[in-house]
Amino acid sequence: MKELTIEELKQMPGQPVWCPEEEAYGIVMCDKIGQWAGIPFLHGVWYSDDDGVGVEFNHNIIGRKLKCFRVEDKKEIAMPPQNKEIGFGDQTLACPNCGQSAIVNPFRKGREIYPYCPWCGQKLKEAGNEQTE
Repeated sequence: MKELTIEELKQMPGQPVWCPEEEAYGIVMCDKIGQWAGIPFLHGVWYSDDDGVGVEFNHNIIGRKLKCFRVEDKKEIAMPPQNKEIGFGDQTLACPNCGQSAIVNPFRKGREIYPYCPWCGQKLKEAGNEQTE
C-alpha cells in the first residue's frame, strides 16, 4: 500500500484510512474554517485487546507525523461478470457480488455492461460487449 500524502488527505474528509502507528482505522477530518483549517486529523477509536476498553481519539496527522493508508472498499475492486443460467440452458451475465442480471445497458450500442452494478454498486471489469455462452 502507498502512504497518502498530506494533499491527498486534505481531499478525503469523511473517508476511512488505516494508521499503523495507532494500530487503528479512522476517519479523516479536515476543517475549512477556524484554527485548524486545512489540517487533516485522524478521528477514530482504539480498542485494547486485553480488556475490550475503547478510547476515542482525534490526532493531528501532520503534528504527530502519522502515516495513513487508503482503505479500499471491496466493491471498488473490478470483478468480471459471471455467467448465470436463466432457464432452458440459456445464460446471461450477472453481477458477481449480488447476482443481479440487469447489468447490461440496453440503450448502448453493443449491449455495453455498466461500469458499476446498478443494484449493489460493485465495480465491474470493463467488457466491450455482452458475451453469453
